Amino acid sequence: MKQYVRGETPVEEAISLIVQSLPYPKGTETVSLLQGLGRVLAVPVKARIPQPPFTRSPLDGYALRASDIRGASGERPVKLPVSQYLPAGSGRVRPLPAGMADRIMTGAPVPEGADCVVRQEDTDQGDEEVCFYACVDRGSNLCYEGEDISAGDCLIEAGTRIAFAHIGVMSGQGMEWVEVYEKPRVAVMSTGDELSAPGIPLGPGKIYDSNSMMLAARLMELGIRADIYPAAADDPQVLADRVDQLLSRYSLVITTGGVSVGEKDFMPGVAEMVCTRLLFQGIDAKPGSPVLGAVRGDSVLLALSGNPFASLATFELLALPALARLSGDIRWRAVKVRAKMKGNFKKSSNTRRFIRARIEGGYVSIPEKGHSSGGIGSLSGCNCMIDVPGCSGPLSEGDVVTVWLF
Repeated sequence: MKQYVRGETPVEEAISLIVQSLPYPKGTETVSLLQGLGRVLAVPVKARIPQPPFTRSPLDGYALRASDIRGASGERPVKLPVSQYLPAGSGRVRPLPAGMADRIMTGAPVPEGADCVVRQEDTDQGDEEVCFYACVDRGSNLCYEGEDISAGDCLIEAGTRIAFAHIGVMSGQGMEWVEVYEKPRVAVMSTGDELSAPGIPLGPGKIYDSNSMMLAARLMELGIRADIYPAAADDPQVLADRVDQLLSRYSLVITTGGVSVGEKDFMPGVAEMVCTRLLFQGIDAKPGSPVLGAVRGDSVLLALSGNPFASLATFELLALPALARLSGDIRWRAVKVRAKMKGNFKKSSNTRRFIRARIEGGYVSIPEKGHSSGGIGSLSGCNCMIDVPGCSGPLSEGDVVTVWLF
């Protein structure tokens, strides 16, 4: 892959570099079916039984032989004696005698000998005898054994993130437990002399560390085990020691701050000290363009900007694919849609730009104020980012844009 100079790596190539540097998970655990929701399947799920497990009726009516009511109509009804009543859950079902019908309910097994079901609306709904006012063909209104799933079919591939529909499929097979990959653990650490932990009174020139809490909360929202570490001071050796320790324990280490080109932006030097290979230094997009990726063994350091929205934007762009890889999710793709602008964005974009926004009903709107990478107040309520290509002019009402969903 082409090596780009600082700040010129396209977002998509930065994603590829990170993902290719991370291993798929190896450890697995067995959890209850509901606990598996949102986890990634470690082994394929194969059908234990066919679905339906027996030929059943899809409606309330009568099971019979089609030939016994051939020609039946409202003007010329055909009457048959009723042999038995079959509700859903019927156990032993007697074979249907010739020339008779069985009263049958939705979900009940169709008796041996019957080759169709007539809906009750086309009868007089008799209990001992029943008149049929319509005829049907052989095979009508039957759900055949195994027509949905055959025993032994592969129902869900390994590497699939389990959704509610998968839970329904597996529970329909009588499964109580599922083998999933272990959750990845991610370390989160902010850097900067100016940072104070929430709950501590602010001293002169200090600000509260919102980045680590925000990113850890996002990781937890995604079902990832997030470990927050105290903010590290702007000291290259201290930072190197801390990052070195974290890389030895975690497959993904996320830091915020100290990644640009200022006198106290030490993270590029730290990456050189503790990592074996620099993946990229800076992406060709805003905000968060200074973001840095580096690797040591099977571990990746992702050093994000200290500006709150910049850190979140690059987290959504770069960390989510990494988390999918570490979770074993083989199907993950960034969710991108097209939407129409509701309102205007007056700035031109010389570089590719990601703008915080909210999408609803096919329309996307931008907060009226607070677009700086250091601002976080307008982030509340946003659920996506607008992807604005480089060398673009202002956005106007009705323009169709590409949107990355959170």
